[in-house]
Amino acid sequence: IAGKMSNDVAWQVIRNNSAFLRRQRGIQKAFSTEPLNLKAINSPSYNGLINKKAVGVTLAEDNKSVVVTAKKTGKENLPAQSLDKTTIKRGGARRVIKSVHGLVKGRNARFAKLAARRASQLLRSVKRSAKAAKKSA
Repeated sequence: IAGKMSNDVAWQVIRNNSAFLRRQRGIQKAFSTEPLNLKAINSPSYNGLINKKAVGVTLAEDNKSVVVTAKKTGKENLPAQSLDKTTIKRGGARRVIKSVHGLVKGRNARFAKLAARRASQLLRSVKRSAKAAKKSA
C-alpha cells in the first residue's frame, strides 16, 4: 500500500477498515494482528502495512529460534520480494535477544528495543508452556 500513496493517505484508508483489526469490549484502543506490528497496537507509527521500515519478530517452527522479518526498501510493488527474513538460532535466550536487538538496530533503530522485548516474550512463552507440559505429565 505504501508504494502507491503517502503513508498518511494509506493510514486514513486502513485506520478503521483493516482485516487485521481486533476490538475488545471495555477497551477503547483497537489491536492489530498484522505480522510486522511489534506492539500489536492499531496506530500509524507501529503499522507494518504503511511503514517502509517495518520490522516483525516471530518464533521459528522449532520453537527455539526467532525469525526477524523486515521490509526491504524499494520493493513495495513486489510483495513476494519485499520481505527479508532472518532466523537467529544461537544458544541461549539472552544471546538470541541480544542478536535480535543488534539486527533490528541496524535496520530501524527506533524499534530495536521493542523487537528485543518481543523476542523475550516469545521465548518466555515457549519456556512456560514446556514447564506446564512437564508438570502435567
